[in-house]
Amino acid sequence: MSEKFKGITEKLNPIKNRWFVVIGAILVQLALGTIYSWSTVSAFATPYMQGFDSSITGEMTVYIFGVSLLAFAITMIFAGQLQQKIGPMKVAMIGGIVLGIGVIGSSFTAGSFLGLMITYGVIFGVGIGFAYVCPIACAAKWFPDKKGLINGIAVAGFGAGSFIFNYVIRALGGVSVILMFVMIGIIYLVMVLIGALTLIDPPEGWAPAGWTPPPPSVEDGVSGLEFERKEMIKTPQFWMLWLSFVLSAICGLMTIGAYKDFANSQPTGLINDLTFIATIGAFAALFNGLGRIVWGLLSDKISYKKSMMIMFILQGIFMISFFFTTTDPYVYLVFVCLIYFCFGGNFSMFPTATGDLFGTKKLGPNYGIVFTAYGIAGFMGATMVNLFVSAFGSYLILFVVMGIMSLGAAVIAFVLKPPTK
Repeated sequence: MSEKFKGITEKLNPIKNRWFVVIGAILVQLALGTIYSWSTVSAFATPYMQGFDSSITGEMTVYIFGVSLLAFAITMIFAGQLQQKIGPMKVAMIGGIVLGIGVIGSSFTAGSFLGLMITYGVIFGVGIGFAYVCPIACAAKWFPDKKGLINGIAVAGFGAGSFIFNYVIRALGGVSVILMFVMIGIIYLVMVLIGALTLIDPPEGWAPAGWTPPPPSVEDGVSGLEFERKEMIKTPQFWMLWLSFVLSAICGLMTIGAYKDFANSQPTGLINDLTFIATIGAFAALFNGLGRIVWGLLSDKISYKKSMMIMFILQGIFMISFFFTTTDPYVYLVFVCLIYFCFGGNFSMFPTATGDLFGTKKLGPNYGIVFTAYGIAGFMGATMVNLFVSAFGSYLILFVVMGIMSLGAAVIAFVLKPPTK
């Protein structure tokens, strides 16, 4: 890169070190990842609601979580396009303000199931949807040489957010449900606004010094082309990628929704210790975050396509084996963590795959559409576990079906070829 171009870059963009973008991305994602803290929030919110309406059950409140995931994914469709027009910083700030309103607003609606569905379900989910894609799209432009790793690091914050804030929520909820919603809403709002300040796209044509884009590779699933959103959705590759995301993500989401009830459904009552359940949740959250980094790094080394096949196959094996791990609590803990580890890889490899298949210039709007797969998987995973188990009378059928779905995603990854215009 010439000295003249470097000078122009510095004038056009105040970001002097691209790693500042990663720090800001992590800060934003830590706040957004608290969507997975619903079980901890629910532990305090559900009894509070029952004080106003005794007919409310814990099974009902899971729909608040499901709606937040759905609102999150649907909003990304519009947020990805908007950040392309006005920049990731502004859209992330909009997201921070909206989610802050949703969580703080929950302090006024905490006694109402419908009210909490609107504030902590819809509004909170919409805020996350606005902010989520911004760090991913922005960081990918600053790190074309390390796409998988940077995607993994950025979204690792999303996975680790629930681990950190579970303790904060537990401490505040033990004092007051109203105080809990007000305080965490303020914290999330401040974190997203500060992190958003670093989300500034590099100038057009910018590239790391000494880096040369690798040539397109059919074997690795790299097209070397740039697709507009309307072009992308007309390709069979988009629908194959979208379907594999649904099939893979739902395995992890079903595990998140089922592991506690499954353990206690066994005749031996495998895990009745709430402290141990919390330990499983804490370790699983760490493995979720770790998986995002490790699988992202691996996709840089051997390509997203090969990494996906490995991850989907391992996840399928773990899911089919999961039913038989209840003989020992620590074996059970290990398998939950392994499934979470694979689940986390979805969030670093699918944005990488979207960029390699359809280009990075429109990664924000394009990945916003791909991510609707997670919305579908999220709603189903959050709300259908009990229905599925009731229908078939066994968790074994549930886990076997999930394992087969993950292996199906591996087959799709195997046959996936880059599109041509």
